[in-house]
Amino acid sequence: MKKLILLAVAGFLAAQATFAQNVATQNNKAGPVKVTTPPVTKGNGKVTGLVMDALTKAPVEYATVAITDKATGKIVNGSITDEMGRFSIHGLFPANYLLHVTFLGYEKATLDNVSVGNGKDEVSVGTVALKSAARTLKELTVVGEKPLIEDKIDRMIYNAEKDINPGATAADVMAKVPGLSVDLEGNVQLRGSSNIRVLINNKPSAVMASSVADALQQIPANQIHSVEVITSPSAKYDAEGTAGIVNIILKKDSGLQGLTGNVSANLGNLNSNANLGLNYRKGKIGVSTTMGYAISDMRGKNRIESVFGPGSSISSSLQQLDMNRVMSSKLLQIGADYSLSKSSYLAAGIKMMIPDIEFKTTQLTTNTFRDASDSRNTRVGSNGFDGINYDVNLDYTRSFKKPGQELSLLGLVSRNTRNNESFMTLYQSNLLTQQEQNLNDAYNEEVTFQTDYTHPLSKTQTLEVGSKAIWRYAESDYRFLIASPASSPFILLPERTDMFTYNQNVLSSYAIYGTKLNKYNLKMGLRYEYTQIDGDFISDGTTVAQEYHNLFPNLSVSRNLSENQTIKFNYSKRIQRPQLSLLNPYENVSNPNNVVRGNPDLEAEFTDSYELGFSTFSKAGTSLNASLYWRQTNNAIQTLVLPYSGTDPDSVGRVTTTFGNVGKESFSGLSLSGSIKFLEKGKISSNVNLFYTSIQGGSQQLTRSGMVYNTNLNVSYSFNKGFSAQMAGTYNSSKVTLQGKMLPFAVYNFAVKKEVLNKKGSISLNVNTPFNKYVTMEKIMKTYNSENVLVLDQTNALSINMRQVRLSFNYQFGKQDAKAKPRRVKKVNNEDAKEGDDTSMQ
Repeated sequence: MKKLILLAVAGFLAAQATFAQNVATQNNKAGPVKVTTPPVTKGNGKVTGLVMDALTKAPVEYATVAITDKATGKIVNGSITDEMGRFSIHGLFPANYLLHVTFLGYEKATLDNVSVGNGKDEVSVGTVALKSAARTLKELTVVGEKPLIEDKIDRMIYNAEKDINPGATAADVMAKVPGLSVDLEGNVQLRGSSNIRVLINNKPSAVMASSVADALQQIPANQIHSVEVITSPSAKYDAEGTAGIVNIILKKDSGLQGLTGNVSANLGNLNSNANLGLNYRKGKIGVSTTMGYAISDMRGKNRIESVFGPGSSISSSLQQLDMNRVMSSKLLQIGADYSLSKSSYLAAGIKMMIPDIEFKTTQLTTNTFRDASDSRNTRVGSNGFDGINYDVNLDYTRSFKKPGQELSLLGLVSRNTRNNESFMTLYQSNLLTQQEQNLNDAYNEEVTFQTDYTHPLSKTQTLEVGSKAIWRYAESDYRFLIASPASSPFILLPERTDMFTYNQNVLSSYAIYGTKLNKYNLKMGLRYEYTQIDGDFISDGTTVAQEYHNLFPNLSVSRNLSENQTIKFNYSKRIQRPQLSLLNPYENVSNPNNVVRGNPDLEAEFTDSYELGFSTFSKAGTSLNASLYWRQTNNAIQTLVLPYSGTDPDSVGRVTTTFGNVGKESFSGLSLSGSIKFLEKGKISSNVNLFYTSIQGGSQQLTRSGMVYNTNLNVSYSFNKGFSAQMAGTYNSSKVTLQGKMLPFAVYNFAVKKEVLNKKGSISLNVNTPFNKYVTMEKIMKTYNSENVLVLDQTNALSINMRQVRLSFNYQFGKQDAKAKPRRVKKVNNEDAKEGDDTSMQ
């Protein structure tokens, strides 16, 4: 492992020496100024400053800043503002300069007599205020286009809107994001761990409450602006989520006055959706709405083969399952903001998702016994899921005269209802012998109140403080009815009927100190969280009562090696509380041979994360981001697969999946991502995540370890007349688990795109895995008894139909007069608890 890491580090450090910068010249004309690279010989002077909106006082990100020599009128150097509106221009000789600031939708700002020298090698021009420009978009030119992948001090950003073929759904987008991997069911992992929290627009969402995998299938890819991956969240974020946070930023109001809109549609044999977005802004008021409909048709096969060791009357069991899941959803989102004054404003919104799922299965089970006899049965099932998920937010933000000083009060209510009705028929020797009915009414609610305050202590020092309260409540009423023989009436089975209530309250506060020392940026923070959990599982009289206090420190240090090279170090301590699905002791026996049961004795797990990162880029379009990381989790929650060891004849051949705090889990690895242009109009981007994982624990104190990697590659080229094409693919290597491993799998796609209607619209054609109809994800699990004898050897192969042809259309319309950008509204962030594996397809 050490040699691999050293070799990889040496490779990317050597590669950066080949990066070239694009050198050009530009006359000083009105309008956007193109930034050029200065000559190789540089001075020691530096000019810094802050760019803000003149009306809202919000920082302007990605504004172009250029320095011209006042004597010659030639551009000397330039920069782009960061997310806080800050810029820093280096390599200046003593002279008098003009400073120009431009950005789409604003009037050009020019500062005269910026003097460097005479003892002033570092000059701060303070705040540059940009005024809105009442010009139409066609009169403006966008300069400094964002790259596909950006590396910030605390996060990696994948700008999905820059991808010519992001995919049909959010799950397709996730598969391209550096550090993330997505399995065939849509479950997401970050650097090998599923302990992540997925947010939408910096907020938790009821859409994600029941199943992250299902929710990602309901969000259209063309509605996503970017995806942020935060591997070392600061103390401002909830400490929940040991691997980190994935934040999906949806496209929103651009701040343009008047009525604007977007309509999009995707038509495919597996996934289809249609969306309409409208934005209207006049003066202090802005209103936006999004309406959409999506449908997916997932077909697959599942083969579960279990071989039992000595002591069991059954020698093997084979289950073959054919499945078809049709999922549709309706989306409605409405948002509004109002400027109360030049320094304060309100924002409110509601997001509603209505899912409807129909899941049909046919399962053939064959049990072979020690005496060579066997038994066979067929179970035909029909499951229906429906409900409603919605989020309602109300936010107030006030800024002060001092740049960067801000107070926000944020509120959020999320609710999720899920009604499930399933019907199962059992056939033995082609005769109908039994009928089963399951009814489940579930309800989840989350109420959050949060306050944050930022106070600049000086030009280089900032203090952030805040507090937060989250109240969570869940309840479920599960009823199982059986008719045996099939001709008899249904009766309720109390032992397979479950009712529970669950409360989780988290109160927290934090403080963060940030400072800039020469070329170093330092942030240190401390977060306190108090947790109270109460659960009452009526079915077996089990209760859960937990209460604990924790402190979570974090540290971030970065240094600018040059204008386009940065090195950073991050440390954070995190917690993962077991979610309700992991605590519930009720046995789900919808598949009698493979049941799932929670563990009410589960405790929280804790993780320490360390990361060393390096990033570099050139104005020619080449970029490289690299991170070495190490993460260790104590009291780790792991999935355990156990064979039935009792004497009940109805339970022979049963395998139970449950969860336990098994010991330690560690990950150490290297994450690489980058992009490079070729032949002027082509681009290659790729990311590789290589890590060594070690898992220790279990009843036999098992130790499992191995090397794991996942990678993706995207090659695109823009032809003449608005045509472009892309080839993309992802590969996931085999992965070790506590009791076995997962085998590798790969997916790939091809796409072509044509701009139409004066570049306001586009049509694209995409083909997924044309040479493989099914892609298989296979798990191998082995269980040993106390004498280290193999008692269960199970292989679970899930095959999903991934072959798809999809036609897409997108069009932007409406009056688009450029005005001041809206203030960036702060949102509630909840990074929630650890959830179990998605077993919806089993």
